[in-house]
Amino acid sequence: MNNKSKKRIFCVAPMMGYTTPHARRLYRMLSSEAFLFTEMIATKTMIHSKNRDLIIENDSNNPIALQVGGSEIDDLKKCSKIAKSYNYDEINLNVGCPSKAVQKGSFGACLMKKKSLVRNCLEQMKNAADIEVSVKCRIGIGKEFNYDFFSDFINEIIKSDISIVYVHARNAILNGLSPKGNRNIPPLNYDFIKKIKAEHPKIQFILNGGIKNLENAYKLSNEYDGVMVGRLIQNNPFCLSKIDKIFFNYSEKKAINEKIINEYFNYIRPKINTESIFRLLSPILQIFFGIPNSKKFKTDIHENMKNHKLDELESLFLQFIKQKKEILI
Repeated sequence: MNNKSKKRIFCVAPMMGYTTPHARRLYRMLSSEAFLFTEMIATKTMIHSKNRDLIIENDSNNPIALQVGGSEIDDLKKCSKIAKSYNYDEINLNVGCPSKAVQKGSFGACLMKKKSLVRNCLEQMKNAADIEVSVKCRIGIGKEFNYDFFSDFINEIIKSDISIVYVHARNAILNGLSPKGNRNIPPLNYDFIKKIKAEHPKIQFILNGGIKNLENAYKLSNEYDGVMVGRLIQNNPFCLSKIDKIFFNYSEKKAINEKIINEYFNYIRPKINTESIFRLLSPILQIFFGIPNSKKFKTDIHENMKNHKLDELESLFLQFIKQKKEILI
C-alpha cells in the first residue's frame, strides 16, 4: 500500500454543521492519522465571504481535505487555489449531497446527471493549483439500482486524471426525501464499489455509508481502499482515540482523560467572544446521547451555555469524562 492509499484508510466524513474548524481541532487532538474533511463549502462562500477564515481555517490539521460545492468552472479554479494557499492536502468536489438548496445551486448529487460537466470541473480544478483533487459521489440517482449509470459516470470523470473517489454506497433520492433520510433510507450496495474497483484497479475508491462501529470499519478497510465514517464520529468523537492504533499500527491508543478536555477548552477559550458558544462546543455535545444517567449533565451544560460560563462548563465536562470514559471509548 502506497503512502497516499494509507493516508486515506480511515477518513472522517464532511458533515454540514459539524466538521467545523473546532471539531477538526478536537479530532486531531484525538488522532494524528485520521484523514479529516471540512464541511461542504459553497464556492461563492469560499470566494466572497468576509468570514472565510472562520469557515476554512486549517490550523495545521493535516492530513485534511477541503470539500467544495459548485459547478462553475472559474469559481472552482479559484477554490483550488484557495485550498492550496490554506495548506490543505486535497480539494474534494461534492457530487453526493441531495438537499433541495444544493440542487438549486446546481451542485451536489444532481451533478451525477452531468458527467461531462463534472469531468470538466475536476480537470480545471487540477490545472488551477498543485493540489490533489478528488470527488465524493453516490452510486446513482433515484430508487432503482443502475450499475451502468454508475459505471458510465465513473468512466467519464476519471478521464480528468483524478485518482481518488469517495463513494456513499447508496443512491441519492432527489425528490420527496430529506438529506437525513437520504443518509439511511436508500439501501446500501457495497457490491457496486467492488465491481467498479475491479474495472479501475488504479483508482482509490473509499467506502462511505452504513458503517456502524470501528470493528466494522476496520473489517471493511481491509476489503476496500479505505473507509469514511461520519455519524459515528459525530455521536462520539472520542472513539477517534483508537484510530491510530487500530488502523495505523501505533503501539497504543490515545489516552482519554481530563487532559484532552483541558486542551480543547484552552483552544476555544480565546474564541468565546468572536464565535457562538454552541459552535465552539458542538463537537463534544453529542457525547451525552445514548450514555446512561447523563440527563443531569445535559441540563447543567445547557444552563451554563446560556450564561456563557466557560469555567463551569469545563468542570462539568471534566466530571463527565472522569465518570464515563470507560463507556465513551
